[in-house]
Amino acid sequence: MAESWPSESERRELRGLVARIKRGDCVLILGPRTSVPAGDPQRTPLDELLAAEIVAALEREAGSGRPGPLTLRRAAELHYRVRHDRDELELLVQDFYARHTGQTTEFHRNLAQLPFKLCVNASPDGLMASAFTEAGKHPRTGHYSFGHAGILRLGSPSAEEPLVYHLFGHPDDPSSLVLTEGDLIDFLVSVVRGTPPLPDQVRSILADPSTSCLFLGFGFHNWYLRVLLQVLNLYGHRSRAFAFEDRQFFEHPEHEQAVGFFSGERLIDFRPLQWEAFARHLREAYGTVSRPMATETGVARSDDTAPKVFLSYASEDRDSVEALADSLQSRGVRVWQDTQDLRAGDDWNRVLVDVIARRIDYVVVVQTPTMLSRITGVFHREIEVALKRQSEMGELRGQRLRFVLPVKLGACETLSALSSTHVLTLNDPGDVEKLVASIQEDWERRSEMRSLRQVVA
Repeated sequence: MAESWPSESERRELRGLVARIKRGDCVLILGPRTSVPAGDPQRTPLDELLAAEIVAALEREAGSGRPGPLTLRRAAELHYRVRHDRDELELLVQDFYARHTGQTTEFHRNLAQLPFKLCVNASPDGLMASAFTEAGKHPRTGHYSFGHAGILRLGSPSAEEPLVYHLFGHPDDPSSLVLTEGDLIDFLVSVVRGTPPLPDQVRSILADPSTSCLFLGFGFHNWYLRVLLQVLNLYGHRSRAFAFEDRQFFEHPEHEQAVGFFSGERLIDFRPLQWEAFARHLREAYGTVSRPMATETGVARSDDTAPKVFLSYASEDRDSVEALADSLQSRGVRVWQDTQDLRAGDDWNRVLVDVIARRIDYVVVVQTPTMLSRITGVFHREIEVALKRQSEMGELRGQRLRFVLPVKLGACETLSALSSTHVLTLNDPGDVEKLVASIQEDWERRSEMRSLRQVVA
């Protein structure tokens, strides 16, 4: 979908999805592309980060040169060939996911507000289960283990007790993890043979002809998914399924073949989309009144008193900026939303001064290599207006209050207009905390100044 979505037809699709979700007929299926670290503005999938750690472990071995970027499957296969130690590989994976225990993202929080009773997760992370818990639900988890003959007994899932089922194993059961190419073959053979079978609660829901599936970031160009979805009886249902994939999928050389295979009688329609925006719009279409959500630092949000920021950016960076916006909002910082997409039209010039001068508390300028390569851009005008307001800010104990907060995503120079301002680089998830801390520090100083004015008055 285009950046200006949702259009009228796309709103109808959202309403159709909402109707299925309300009926309890929609299964949420999350792929590895939606599994990212909490607060990571780069939105790097966890499996890519894990692959990099596995490769780094090999680099420390004498005589093992850097093999370059690899998928998780290939990185795990390489590690096994070099080290011949499955236990060590499993420990690497366990330690990696243990660091992300209890975390979640705004994307998962929005989905957790909806009454999904079954979520099939192609990643072993706990992001969705944590989001369900934050939403006041009581999620259950289960996983497939291709090396075990036993059948996992699970209770019947419901909207208040949803089931998160990890299809490719879970770190709590290391031997269940599908890591190497050999694991993948063994996994497919087990699924096809039904030894062990999927739990009855999962199989019955997936095989029900009334069930429709919502695939998010599943990665349909992978050949083995065609076998898997056939075995899981996900073809030929009464309602079509939707598969939302990011730009990487649509730029993949095999994406046309994948789309062709899964369309037609298999009834899967593909859409390009940004995860965070989709989840937010889907929740809004559902009309959920969100429960109070804790921030990543454990402090409840208060939209009436929280600082509001405006994000200035190049339009090509919208995906990364929306991820940053979600990270800020999950930490109690409001983000001004241009819901009518004013930045793309002439109307924006008429409201620009009013928005920056009166409606928001801070301007965060998101500098990227793309922004620095642009000859023109509306962000130049935004920065100009923001710097004018910065020059009018007061002081407390000899230190001027902040208004313009420049940041960088990726390696790039600093815009000349911002060269005299301290710039934060947001390359790691923890860097967002530094930005939030900077905003909160200034927000408290403003509160102190307001108190002093009341005393004087």
